[in-house]
Amino acid sequence: MAVATVAPRISPIQPSVITSESISRYASLAAQIKSLETQKDKLRDEVLALHNAGVEQETTSPYLLQFADQVRRTVDWKNHALQLATKLYGIEKAEQWKLKMEVSAPPQTITQIKPVPNPEYAANVVPPPAKPPVAALWMPSESLAKSGD
Repeated sequence: MAVATVAPRISPIQPSVITSESISRYASLAAQIKSLETQKDKLRDEVLALHNAGVEQETTSPYLLQFADQVRRTVDWKNHALQLATKLYGIEKAEQWKLKMEVSAPPQTITQIKPVPNPEYAANVVPPPAKPPVAALWMPSESLAKSGD
């Protein structure tokens, strides 16, 4: 099955480049989020260990921690389907069935954005911009921030 891809149209209102400011802001936020998630995970482990040891919470804080135990089960449906196919068709036909299923699954493109160092910038060989980037007339983040006022 052929999958059509459509190139995004660039509106005359949108800038034709991703600005250095946007890149730097994205990289900074990504680093902050990663750092905060690491801190949160470490603190979670500490708090959970204290809770499991029976330590009480202070009640002078504006927040209290609520601990809710959940029981979850995960089922590996792919493995179970392969076991059933092996029982029904035998090992060889089950392997053929598995390959057929994997090939027939629709592809899904996922774009990851990962900040990486710019070697030209680090080597001081980046030429200055020829002209200032075109400013967008509408920025979603500005619009959303103003709507909350």
